[in-house]
Amino acid sequence: MTGQFKDSMRATETSGMMGLGAIATVMAALTGTMFGVIVSFPFSLIAVIIFPILLIALVLAAVLAAPVTLGLFPLAYPFLRGRPMLAQLAFPLIGAAGGAVITWLWIALGVLPNQPHSLELYSAIGMISGLVAGAFFGRGLHA
Repeated sequence: MTGQFKDSMRATETSGMMGLGAIATVMAALTGTMFGVIVSFPFSLIAVIIFPILLIALVLAAVLAAPVTLGLFPLAYPFLRGRPMLAQLAFPLIGAAGGAVITWLWIALGVLPNQPHSLELYSAIGMISGLVAGAFFGRGLHA
């Protein structure tokens, strides 16, 4: 195997991993939006009736989840490359921890509101979304 062919394999591996990260971002956004709709039930009926509100919430959830799915997962990938069973266990845990940390960071930066109990609510949604995205990413790597 020549060095040139080996480098091209690395390039296709990276583009496939970024595609998988983008799909994991969409899965995290869908999960976070649906949990947000469930948690805020009486007010979420307005978002369901007026569809652009729900669509804006979905785009916002994708933007908020992107640092974990497009940043943290590719950083953890080289450590878990040859270990499929460990990757399927570790990526959901990395996603849950990353979801909690990035949610705390978004609240500290003022992107998400800092109301009483908002840290717990948003952290729970971030952790569940990160868990789902990590499970999807870890399974997609070794499918």
